[in-house]
Amino acid sequence: MKNSADVSAPVRIAQILGKMEGGGVEQVVMNYYRHIDRSKIQFDFFISDSSSRVPEAEIESLGGRVFRLCGLKNTPRYIKTLTALLRENNYPIVHCHLSTLSGPALKAAKRAGVPIRIIHNHSTSGGKRELVRNLAKAFLKPFCGKNATHRFACSRYAAEWLYGKKPVRDLSHTSASKDSVYILRNAVDGSVFVRDEEKRASLREELGIPQNALVFGHIGRFCPQKNQSFLVDIFAEILKTEPNSYLLMAGTGGDFELIRNKINEKQLSDRALLLGQRSDTDRLYNAFDCFVLPSNYEGLCVVGVEAQSVGVSCVFSDRITPEVKLSDGASFFSLKCSPEDWAKAVLKAAKSDACPADIKAHGYEISFEAERLADFYLKAAEELSPRKEET
Repeated sequence: MKNSADVSAPVRIAQILGKMEGGGVEQVVMNYYRHIDRSKIQFDFFISDSSSRVPEAEIESLGGRVFRLCGLKNTPRYIKTLTALLRENNYPIVHCHLSTLSGPALKAAKRAGVPIRIIHNHSTSGGKRELVRNLAKAFLKPFCGKNATHRFACSRYAAEWLYGKKPVRDLSHTSASKDSVYILRNAVDGSVFVRDEEKRASLREELGIPQNALVFGHIGRFCPQKNQSFLVDIFAEILKTEPNSYLLMAGTGGDFELIRNKINEKQLSDRALLLGQRSDTDRLYNAFDCFVLPSNYEGLCVVGVEAQSVGVSCVFSDRITPEVKLSDGASFFSLKCSPEDWAKAVLKAAKSDACPADIKAHGYEISFEAERLADFYLKAAEELSPRKEET
C-alpha cells in the first residue's frame, strides 16, 4: 500500500538544460515552472557548471533544486555524474532540452532506469558564422534521440527539422512512440504582456528618449543566430530617413562586445542603446514601435509571442517559422535583401497600427499550456512507469 505522504508528494521531473545564460530555452522552461501546479509537479534543473545566469533563489523558493554538471566536452564524466544523480533521485521522467546534443543525457537517463525520456527540440540551424556548429548538428541529428521514448518540439518547423516528417500527437496521448511528435508551445503570461501606455511613457522618459521618437527594439542573446550585426546595419539606414529614431537592444552573450564596437564604429552610440539583461521586458515591448528579429534561424521565438501579445508591430526574418505569426502586425522579410530594403520594411511596420494578438486563441497562454503539460507528466508517470507501486 502507498502511504499518505507518498500520495500527496509531487512528481519530480528532471529538466536537463545546458548553460543557463538568460536565453529563450531557459525562459520557456521557467515560464512553465512558474505556472504549473507545483503541488502535483516539481522541476529539478540539471545545468552546466559554467552557467552564468541561474535563477537559483527563485527555483528553490518554488520547491525545485539545481544540480550543476561538467560540460559535455567531458562526455564520460557527464554521463557518469548524471546517471548517478538520476538513479539516486528515482525520477520517473527526464525532459531534455539539449536538442541535437541530447544523446549523452538520454543515455544517462536510460542507464539510470528512467522510464520516460523526452527529447525536446527548440531550434534549427543556419547562418554563415556557424558553419562548424551547423555541420555538427547535421552529424548528430540521426543519433541524438536514440534513447528517447517521446519527441517534443516548440513548433512543427522545429519538429520536422530534427525528426523529419512525422504526425503531430496531442499531449493527451502519453504512450511512447518514436513515430510521432508532440508540439509544446512557447507559451507566455498574457496578463503580463499587455499594452500599457504608462509603461511606454515611463520607460522612454527613463532612457531619455523623446515621446514622439520612433523606437525599434530587439531582445535576444547576443550571438550569430540572432544576427544583431545586420540589425545595426538596418538601423543605420533607418536614421538616414528618420533621424528621430532609436534602437533598443536587450540581452547579453558572446557577441555583445562585437556589437558594441560596431555601434561605436558607426557612431551610433547615442541612438543605439545596449540595455544588457533585463527583467522588465514587458515595459520594453511597450516602448517599442516595432520589434525587429532578423535571426538566421529559430525554433519558435518566444520574444515574438510576447511582442505580439503586447500589440507591437513585428518584422521577422524569413528564416523564422510562419507559425510565430499570431497577428496582422507581424510580417516577414528576406535575409537576402539589403539593409536599405529592410529599413524600408521596418519603417513601414513601425508606422502602422497593430492590435494585441489573442494568444489564448492561438494556444500560447501559459496557464492553459502548463495545465496540459502537467496532465501529460502525471498520466505518463502513472501509465508508463514500471516503478508504479501496487495499491
